Amino acid sequence: MNGPEENKREKEMEFEFEDARMQEFEQALSRAMHRVEVRAETTAKFLALAEEAERKRVRAGGGFRLIKFSNGGRVFAMPRPRAWMGGAIAAVLALGVFFGTHVHEQHEQHQRRVMAEQQFEAAERITDETLARTREQLQQRGINLEQ
Repeated sequence: MNGPEENKREKEMEFEFEDARMQEFEQALSRAMHRVEVRAETTAKFLALAEEAERKRVRAGGGFRLIKFSNGGRVFAMPRPRAWMGGAIAAVLALGVFFGTHVHEQHEQHQRRVMAEQQFEAAERITDETLARTREQLQQRGINLEQ
């Protein structure tokens, strides 16, 4: 017997269970995300590697580069974005939208043309069949239109 009260109680129990699991998850998340202080030597080492990478990137010029460090580490460096890149991206997007709209309109026009041809062919076929039936009926009554 699953009456409305039993269904309501089951849903409440399910909600309480999910609420307890959510609280447990939130507590585990807050424990995992507590602030950890980085040692000063780790920070200095990281900044030295970043400085070395920047020097090598500037020396190597623009473009994508794989930079190797003295300690054996490697970093994939990308060039800094140029001032004209934003405009170029916007122009490419505008052209893409224009071209996409143009292609879509051509596709719709082609579909309308095909549908019109199909409708015309159907109308022509119906007319031919009707005329053939009418001629046949007239010939059965003795009227000959072929003269």
